[in-house]
Amino acid sequence: MTSTSLAGVVVVVGLLGTAASAQAPATPAVYQPGNGVVSPRLVHEVKPGYPPAAMRAGISGVVKMECVVLADGTVGDVQVTQSLAPELDAEAIKSLKMWRFSPGTKDGAPVAVRVEIEMSFTTVRGPRLDSPSVSKPGAGIVSPRVLKHVTPPYPADARAAGVTGVVKLACVVLEDGTVGDVSITQGLTESIDVEAVRTLRQWTFAPGEKDGKAVPVQVEVEMTFNLK
Repeated sequence: MTSTSLAGVVVVVGLLGTAASAQAPATPAVYQPGNGVVSPRLVHEVKPGYPPAAMRAGISGVVKMECVVLADGTVGDVQVTQSLAPELDAEAIKSLKMWRFSPGTKDGAPVAVRVEIEMSFTTVRGPRLDSPSVSKPGAGIVSPRVLKHVTPPYPADARAAGVTGVVKLACVVLEDGTVGDVSITQGLTESIDVEAVRTLRQWTFAPGEKDGKAVPVQVEVEMTFNLK
């Protein structure tokens, strides 16, 4: 939630034209919902755009934000409280700034109120990693087996900077052996992480099984980026 405050200067002129010291106006109070404060009500929502690079990489999830809905129903200060990816965070903030609300009130008068907002970015097929329908390797579960392995390209910026290391990912291998939801559990840089996710989505597996039937199974994958 990104707060926009208007700064003004008040100049008091004496009887003989002598200017007194300038004073900035007091910052309006920002309230929390409850205790007599009525929450703002959304009246116009703008959906965020999906950056092509993030879409190609299959990056999905939720951006959580806090924002101040001002007394005129526009959005002021915005802060990201749960980040997803820099380009998705930026799109979420940009869209939220265009939302309009029926403002919150206190004692019947419009006031600035702080609220929490979530924006979802989803391109995922099948269940998400945290879904109860996704099995984890263990007793009674036959783990997926890699059939097609694709090596990720080395992003030019990371190569020039000499960045090396391992990206660790968790993913869902679906019943058809393709990759569904992907999450980075240990990243390196934004460009390397994007390439790792994009590449993993090109892998194929012999699917995991439970009681002889193909089921979605969570697997852990590591990709090494080494300049040698």
